[in-house]
Amino acid sequence: MSEPTSSSALPLVAFDLIGVLAEPSWRELDGAPDRDRWHRLRVGAIDEDDFWDPATAAAYRACLRLRTDRLALVSRLRARGHRIALATNFARAWLPLVRDQIGDSGLVDHWLCSGELGVAKPDPRFWAHLRGLASDVVVIDDQRGNIDAARAAGLIGVWALPGADLEARLDAALLTAGASGPQP
Repeated sequence: MSEPTSSSALPLVAFDLIGVLAEPSWRELDGAPDRDRWHRLRVGAIDEDDFWDPATAAAYRACLRLRTDRLALVSRLRARGHRIALATNFARAWLPLVRDQIGDSGLVDHWLCSGELGVAKPDPRFWAHLRGLASDVVVIDDQRGNIDAARAAGLIGVWALPGADLEARLDAALLTAGASGPQP
């Protein structure tokens, strides 16, 4: 009988937030998004008050929800011994909402938020933060450009293609990496 693979030998699995673990996107509430203002918010250069009006801010906070199906996937990965990171282009002001929803579940080991780091995906400096956490990192993101950039940075990328079986895509990537870990 072989020994179970230690969690440090398994790839760190880094999930994007909006579009992968949570919904909706802020874009769904803002009919005419200002991309420059969004970039400044996501890297912490401006505050939420400078991004949109209080009513829209309250509406977004009220509807932001984690996806239970994706949290179940995170739980299954944890049971297999994987460490989990949240790697998101997200406003610093909104992160406490997500942390409150996850609570003390212990599902997330590392929180990498562009609003706290001061750099956003697909910038190579964002990926460098992930590389500093583990030698092998699998990134799951719904933005194809972020996946391409993660791969260019030497990470394993899994595109959370809408309508596709994310768990099957992730398992295939982990098998390709030769590190699927012990099965439950």
